[in-house]
Amino acid sequence: MGAIADFFGRLRSNTSGNAMMLVAAGMPALIGGAGFAVDVTQWYMWKSELQFAVDQAAIAGAYARANEETEDTYENRATQEYTANLSKTSEFASDPEVSLANWATGTENSVIVTASATKSLPFSSFLTGSATTVAVSAQAAFEEGVNFTSCLIAVDEDAEGAVTIGGSAEFIAGCGIAALSDDPLAIKVNGSPTIDAGWLIAAGGIDQWFKDNTDDTILENQDGLTDPFAGLTPPTNDTPRVYSCPSGKASTSYLADEVNTRTQITYAYYKKNGNNYTSQSFSGAKPAVDRTESLTNIALSALPTTNPQVTGPTVGGYTVVSGSGNSRIYEQPTTTVTRTYVNAREVTIEGKGSPAVLLPGTYPDLTLKCDTVFNTGIYVIDGGDLVINSQYNVTGPGVLFVLKNGAGIRINGGADVALTGMSVSQLEAAGVSSDQAIKLAGMLIFEDRNSPGNTGNKMNGNSSTVLNGTVYLPVSNLDIAGSAGVTSQCLMLVASTITLTGNMEMTSFCPSGLSEDTEVLSTKNRVRLVS
Repeated sequence: MGAIADFFGRLRSNTSGNAMMLVAAGMPALIGGAGFAVDVTQWYMWKSELQFAVDQAAIAGAYARANEETEDTYENRATQEYTANLSKTSEFASDPEVSLANWATGTENSVIVTASATKSLPFSSFLTGSATTVAVSAQAAFEEGVNFTSCLIAVDEDAEGAVTIGGSAEFIAGCGIAALSDDPLAIKVNGSPTIDAGWLIAAGGIDQWFKDNTDDTILENQDGLTDPFAGLTPPTNDTPRVYSCPSGKASTSYLADEVNTRTQITYAYYKKNGNNYTSQSFSGAKPAVDRTESLTNIALSALPTTNPQVTGPTVGGYTVVSGSGNSRIYEQPTTTVTRTYVNAREVTIEGKGSPAVLLPGTYPDLTLKCDTVFNTGIYVIDGGDLVINSQYNVTGPGVLFVLKNGAGIRINGGADVALTGMSVSQLEAAGVSSDQAIKLAGMLIFEDRNSPGNTGNKMNGNSSTVLNGTVYLPVSNLDIAGSAGVTSQCLMLVASTITLTGNMEMTSFCPSGLSEDTEVLSTKNRVRLVS
């Protein structure tokens, strides 16, 4: 017994096996930690791959959704991109769930993609008794690119007030105003106008007045604004001509002491289902317009058959004003014009002969002194002015006026004017190449860029002033103090700078059913990951 007691005493005091005991005791923890670390690494790898796949899927779906041609394929595009970016998890990852969602203040303007991967790993499943699932999601918002047109364009690149709207001017055409100027106040207000331009675009800044007083879309500091006619060269016609009026006997004309024109415009809103439009309430609806214009001592083309004379209601085309895809809201205007004539009568004008009938060519001046008919063709005004005074009737179906060497244009109120730009076939018949004819089609007035310009360009028309086509004055100011109408083509006014003054009223730049398609700015589709 003594020997046994000695043995156990020596064993108790012996420390040579402590390391082995400690290693043996810690081995389960060491093995477990290593195994768990391997599994966690696998989970992170799955999550990284899955997250990249759903990110790319959401972006691809958003790009598809942003294009009208592919907007219905966004789910397929997202799924294709998701599958293409899987490698390690391809055999056990779930199919993606793709859906549309609202983001910020938009409606269905983002794509959300969610997915997961589920798999058992040796160590973690031994501890938990189940497989591990890793879930991910991504959301990409999109904004559709927009092609902007404008019916009023100032092309000076650095002028303050390149477009200036003053007095009680009224611009409710809803067809856009653009300024290429990068000045901090490229478009400004100098008065108390009534504006419903639809959108205003500038390379520089836009007067705060528009933000405070209109619902128009404001696009400031825009890159890529262009002069749509910068690459064009005006044609010429070197045949010398001189303007003169034929003498004649007394003739009959018609006058009214006063003409009151009431213009009423109402707006209706719709959603589109296939080829059908369904009436829709819209929080951004425009208020109805009810405007009256009075003009005195007006020359008439004929005595009115009815008094008052009602034109319309004329129903305009559908214009997208909100939303995208199937959620687009369309606006449709209805216009009724009522004219009341005061003392409309037939009068005899002594000494008024037949109208001057002009041929195309180069004129040193075209200050009209009698009724004038322009034959179809190209009219070059070299150094003088095209002046249309209030007491004359002026017609020109298919004409192009080219202003050279400081020539200008003045249209005074009260005249009956009906001028229409040349068509492609008319330009080709005048000797213009087919390529140039296509680019110049619809041009009504074209100022040569080598001209020193003219400070007296003015349009002071009224309801009897009809201008179909484009007025292009790239080196001169255009002062608009009246109104003009259209019958067959859209009107576009482009000048170095543009001033809208006095009682100017512009309500329609295009006939019903037509729209201006000359672009001044194209914004790209924008897609970004937001979560």
